[in-house]
Amino acid sequence: MGFIIEAVATYAAYIYALCGLVALYHIYKVGLVRSERRQAVFSLEREKAMRELFSIFYVAMLLVGLMGVTYFVSTTLAQAVEPVVADSRNPQPDLPFMPTPTTTPLPVTLTPVVNAVLSLPTPTAPVTGTVAAEATTEPLAAEASPAPETPTPPPAAPVASAPACADPSASISSPGNGQTVNGVVSVLGTATHPSFQYYKVEFAPGPNATGGFVYLGGGNSPVQGGVLANVDTAALGPGQWTLRLVVVDQTGNFPDPCAVTITVGG
Repeated sequence: MGFIIEAVATYAAYIYALCGLVALYHIYKVGLVRSERRQAVFSLEREKAMRELFSIFYVAMLLVGLMGVTYFVSTTLAQAVEPVVADSRNPQPDLPFMPTPTTTPLPVTLTPVVNAVLSLPTPTAPVTGTVAAEATTEPLAAEASPAPETPTPPPAAPVASAPACADPSASISSPGNGQTVNGVVSVLGTATHPSFQYYKVEFAPGPNATGGFVYLGGGNSPVQGGVLANVDTAALGPGQWTLRLVVVDQTGNFPDPCAVTITVGG
């Protein structure tokens, strides 16, 4: 334990420097989050910004606590354990001087050795015999198997159509409009803009929904023909749902969203 306290005291300056760098980064992040919160259009975006501010506050409290513990260890505990660490590095013998014992050799007593001859019986080799075994084989009767039945092909699934998107910079290429999906589905498409700020993918119950959308996923970087978000259809439930892509520019405006209706199988 003393060596750990001494190590903290030795590298206290580096710990302070690391805490300072982390604090500067989070101060910069506070400015970004506050700017994002002022430009937020939806309540979910403002709630997300508030959660990020609270997480930054918690990190700041942890940094203050870490610096306080480092200061206490490097000033108070380091001075208290310094004699203990010095003694452990240069131990001094506490036992009194003990003289080296001397041993007196004992007289050697000669014991006569008696040789005894043991008569062992001669073992006889076992007789091995060879037994011939007759193998009999019986012909196997082959049974004719019936011809397999031809399986009936399942009905062809309906072909989904591509969604009609007014702006090619905000378009969904997969899943198609009216497509039946199950499990975890990747929403593919394009989300770009000359003054791009961020994009988001939302969902609402029913086909061609116009309201009641809930945030599903998004990003702060443009996407060109890639994955926009992943949706777990088990959380949605069977039925028809509407997916919508919204691309927001630096002024907080956005072009016409691209919407697609999907059917979640039971």
